[in-house]
Amino acid sequence: MRTFLKIFGVFMLIFVIVGLILDNQVNVSREVKINAPPQKIHQLVNDLNQWPSWTPWIDMDPSIKTTVGAISQGVGASQSWVGESGSGKLTFTQSSPETGVVYDLVFDGDPTVYQAGMRYYPEGDKTRVVWYMQGEMQPIVIGNYFAQLMDTFVGESFASGLNKLKALAEK
Repeated sequence: MRTFLKIFGVFMLIFVIVGLILDNQVNVSREVKINAPPQKIHQLVNDLNQWPSWTPWIDMDPSIKTTVGAISQGVGASQSWVGESGSGKLTFTQSSPETGVVYDLVFDGDPTVYQAGMRYYPEGDKTRVVWYMQGEMQPIVIGNYFAQLMDTFVGESFASGLNKLKALAEK
């Protein structure tokens, strides 16, 4: 029994030390080029009532129920959601037909307020759209491990949503 406790203690110590060394920064982004001007793309991104037509979340968790706030477009627009995969809220803090939207993103049970958004970069007759999320994962140690996995967890969802957005904007 003592040998087991010693081995377990060593593994826990290694787990904590490695967790302290890992970075807790979350920095996820994906991009797509869309054959449309930023203003056309913005009509789909700036209006939270349009999000179900292109975001990937309902495909991933059909139990999600989304509630759009009193303001659905532009700065101050908000939505909350609840589903088997979790719950949270987002609120637009910036909105521009030329440059994109920025929003604060909060997940229930996570004290971090993530900054996320969509940026538009005109490139000739196309627009490069970058969907990103940034923040510091908490709590330290456990959050540091999860921060390393966020690109995998969220990145593919962003790519899927951007491809749906592209299909809609290019119609």
